[in-house]
Amino acid sequence: MTLSIMCVTRGEKHAWKFLEDLRLLSRELDAELVLGVDRPVVTIDNFGADKIVRVKSEGYVESVLERVLSETTGDYVLRMDDDERCSPAMRKWLLEKQYLSAPHWKFCTANLWGNETSVIVNPPLWPDHHTRLSVRSMAGGRHSPHCGSPFGGGELAPVIHEHHKFLVKSLEERREIAGRYDAYAEGYGTSDHMRPFSLPETCYDHLVLAPLGDGTVRGWNAHEFWRENL
Repeated sequence: MTLSIMCVTRGEKHAWKFLEDLRLLSRELDAELVLGVDRPVVTIDNFGADKIVRVKSEGYVESVLERVLSETTGDYVLRMDDDERCSPAMRKWLLEKQYLSAPHWKFCTANLWGNETSVIVNPPLWPDHHTRLSVRSMAGGRHSPHCGSPFGGGELAPVIHEHHKFLVKSLEERREIAGRYDAYAEGYGTSDHMRPFSLPETCYDHLVLAPLGDGTVRGWNAHEFWRENL
């Protein structure tokens, strides 16, 4: 079974270290790396990806996912954003090909805050699940902002997926992104349900943090995992 890694990027300054991490991960896993580039970044052509796919989104990544997915060739497809990273435990899990035991996987997403070792555990930011690894036939079907997989969430992986958005984007930048989603549909960016995912510091009296550790989820109950480690 072969693996493709795909990522859509606008080539912003913060993205380069994450793209480099994906390039190294693809070599470690002997995986194909396919980058969707949502703006004309000249220097990315020499980046080292197996394929560069030029796209023009409608302001949200789901509008171009199918185009980039169509250029992948792996039996499984792992999608990462350009502000995300696999935890050490997730890298090991991938290297050991443990994902071959199921066709469709979701991950607990750790939303980092303050530094790369602290995770927000206020609900609904923890556990925040994202389906990111599937066989090709189940890897698509997402066309609107925030939509989940039409094939359901999938099996819950025992490892954590890191989200660095709150470390690399300022409050002002995140307000602009939330406004872009509101322009698509009312409440998609700043409703009570969605605001924690973009502007958590405006939603809680205080943010509760827990240590990331090695990125392993113990069992199925993520709440219990963090309760043990607080």
